Amino acid sequence: MKRIIFSLLIVFVMILSLCSCSFIQGFLPDTDGDGAGENPDGDVGETPENPDGNEKPECSGHVDGNKDNICDICEQEIPVFPDTDLTPVIFLAGDSTVKTYEEDQYIGGWGQFFELFLGEKIVVKNAAHGGRSSRSFINEGRLFDIPGSSYTFSQNGGNSIGDEIKEGDYLFIQFGHNDDASKLSNYSTIYDRMVPLGEPDANGIYPVTPAEKQPTTFLPTEYTDKATDSEEANALQTLAKYGSEYYAFGSGTYKWYLKQYIDFAREKGAIPVLVTPVARVKFSGGEIIGGAGLHGENFAYVEAVRQLAEEEDCLLIDLFASSKTMLETATSTYANYLMALKPNELTGEWPLGYDAAYGNVEAGYTGIEATHYNKYGAFLQAAFIADHILQNKYDYSFSDHVHTNPESYIDPSNLIGKNTVVLVENLFDKVSVTNPDRAYIMPETVVALIDALAAKGEVTGENYLDIGKECEAIRLEYAKLNVDFKHLVTNIAVLEEYEAKVEALIIANRPEPVKVVIFNADDLTLDSYSETVVEGDFTLVATSDKKMDKKSSKVNFTYGDTTYSMTYGLSVGGKASFGSNRYISFTVEGPCTVTVAVRSSGSDTRTLTMVDSSKTTVGSFEAPSAVSVSSVQIDEAGSYSVGSAGSGMYIYMIIIEYFE
Repeated sequence: MKRIIFSLLIVFVMILSLCSCSFIQGFLPDTDGDGAGENPDGDVGETPENPDGNEKPECSGHVDGNKDNICDICEQEIPVFPDTDLTPVIFLAGDSTVKTYEEDQYIGGWGQFFELFLGEKIVVKNAAHGGRSSRSFINEGRLFDIPGSSYTFSQNGGNSIGDEIKEGDYLFIQFGHNDDASKLSNYSTIYDRMVPLGEPDANGIYPVTPAEKQPTTFLPTEYTDKATDSEEANALQTLAKYGSEYYAFGSGTYKWYLKQYIDFAREKGAIPVLVTPVARVKFSGGEIIGGAGLHGENFAYVEAVRQLAEEEDCLLIDLFASSKTMLETATSTYANYLMALKPNELTGEWPLGYDAAYGNVEAGYTGIEATHYNKYGAFLQAAFIADHILQNKYDYSFSDHVHTNPESYIDPSNLIGKNTVVLVENLFDKVSVTNPDRAYIMPETVVALIDALAAKGEVTGENYLDIGKECEAIRLEYAKLNVDFKHLVTNIAVLEEYEAKVEALIIANRPEPVKVVIFNADDLTLDSYSETVVEGDFTLVATSDKKMDKKSSKVNFTYGDTTYSMTYGLSVGGKASFGSNRYISFTVEGPCTVTVAVRSSGSDTRTLTMVDSSKTTVGSFEAPSAVSVSSVQIDEAGSYSVGSAGSGMYIYMIIIEYFE
């Protein structure tokens, strides 16, 4: 079914009216469906306001019959995305292939990278969560609040999408992996996930059969016929969280559940967008195949999404088609380098850790995922979505704010080495959006910089500040190297020696502070922080879903002339969301030095970030697996916060020193 052009124009004008109510007054309807309104040629000709047709008339509304963002009447550019407080928020409803993962997990979801392709005025709120189907997402109250539900979740700040979505927003909807009931032998997910397609009619059209709710004491026979007593008891415990009733398996079809998201978005004045589920890696003869548990025979679940988009005149992004083509182009050999490792619990620094764990049984590796993508593969899925929006820009009011070069590049670097990555990327047409130039810094450059540093001789009390700045500049260049090249910087130990001497002289030459304020994890009054709590001069910000815990973790470290022996550290379980959870905030009176003793709970490459009241990063502290003590200078009074840049760590002490 082709989208009726008249409806498109009406929607377009409604969006424009957010910034100018007078737009509608001059709108010329397109009654014959040719997109041209009452001025089919789109020319500025003779009008009552411009009888000679010589000057561009002013118009109180715009007509864009040519769809070139230029008004057919006044020839002025039509603002596609007006600067108002009503600019759209994009909500994501989906499963584990969409969700946001921790920074040190190799697995990725496209939802966590989508925002990288969008301008800063666009907000993406990712409410997707692993293991969810179109049915369970509704039952749990993630789409809209369910009376009596006791289900808790951390996505979207613990809110349902319905709590926040407003007119002009978008709701992207991707389900299918967990809905797939074609493999009913896997009975364990029948009661809470699976959704049947229903029988297609003679034309292959799957039905939209409404569901009716059942008491949460009800379990379908398809489940009870195979489940053990203990499994049934556990299932009933889960269902009890839904409240008194829920949508049970067997009631309602896949297309009907997806339609609930479309109807809900439209009721809110938002714009629904259906997204077909990403392809799974199952090759046969060089092609990705369907089947039981693989989106059904002939990818029936994917086809049902396409059918519903046409039936409901809903925007569609066919991510399945894009990802299937990508995998088949890569072939079964290179497709593996886009997928997550099994088990998903494997963590480390991306991409070096991924390369080290790939195929390494001793590291815990058991195989390559068939469903989930690694961070690079997920990044490419987000690129496909951004590309689709650009190709269909007149359906999306934010299309002019999609970047072809994202603000942050997920470099696959060392999946098996730089040359292989280039080979993989050359296979794809669309991958150029990630880094068209792929410019690598050569190791010889860094080696020469370190040699030049060494030629300056010893670090002294007269030159240590200048040499410190030089060390920082060299360290930044070293960080830009592709991991394949870093081992070629054979004199890196020289840089490390200079850095240590500079740090020692900074501490030795520092005057006595006139005032010191200290956060000490040993002195914390609670064992666990699940809400915002003030501890002396510091505020610990946490939530029930994103806790911070006081944990036994003995360390010794020296700062200045003092050696500290500590018993506890404040365990930060993951990335800080400044303004929401997992960080420590404090206020300073003026210029001061902030010193932090911290260590990672795993990797040697983690960092603790410090931001100001506008959430702008003003400094960072290294957080290796052994305790590290480092300082950042603050130049002005204000409120500041520290939190993990990505993964778990222990914060032992924060020392704020004021000097004359």
